[in-house]
Amino acid sequence: MTNTALTEGQQAVLDFLHRYIAEHGYPPSEREIAKALGTRWVRGIQRHLAALETKGLLRRGKGARAIELVERSKSQEIPILGQIAAGKPILAEEHLIGTFSVDRIHRRWGDAFLLKVKGDSMKNAGILEGDYVLVKPQSDVDSGEIVVALLRDEATVKRLVKRQKKILLQSENPTFPPIQIEPGEEINVLGKVVGVFRLY
Repeated sequence: MTNTALTEGQQAVLDFLHRYIAEHGYPPSEREIAKALGTRWVRGIQRHLAALETKGLLRRGKGARAIELVERSKSQEIPILGQIAAGKPILAEEHLIGTFSVDRIHRRWGDAFLLKVKGDSMKNAGILEGDYVLVKPQSDVDSGEIVVALLRDEATVKRLVKRQKKILLQSENPTFPPIQIEPGEEINVLGKVVGVFRLY
């Protein structure tokens, strides 16, 4: 199955398909989907269905109701919990904005979650703006690991460096200076970055 993040519209269509098929035993027509989602724009529904098919979540055939949901037992959803700054820290807002379907082979991190990257301060570590970082929740990390950290009520993704009694949040872009944690200042490491997903 293709690794993918769903847009809000695609997720709405997919959720409706699951509900409708569970209730009726057969798929809805494109017009029924449009009506249920409060739109007359059938072409938009067709685009969402085409995208879901491309992402391996359904199959379509000929006919008004020729929609088949793909068995998803070999994949699992990872929650996307907002954006994370790879640049200047941004206000931390953790809320579900979507899901990302991945093969179970990537699920060895258990309760991992995803954050969408905003900014390019980590580009030399291969983390680009628009990427999704896979975060394993943990507070204890080694020096040199890339982490998601909460500092002054703001969240950022940086490389955590421990030097004697000092802690730095280091960028991987020379235009961004390191953030030094002042003595007595509290930093909350939310987790370690264990993977990166990129959509093309």
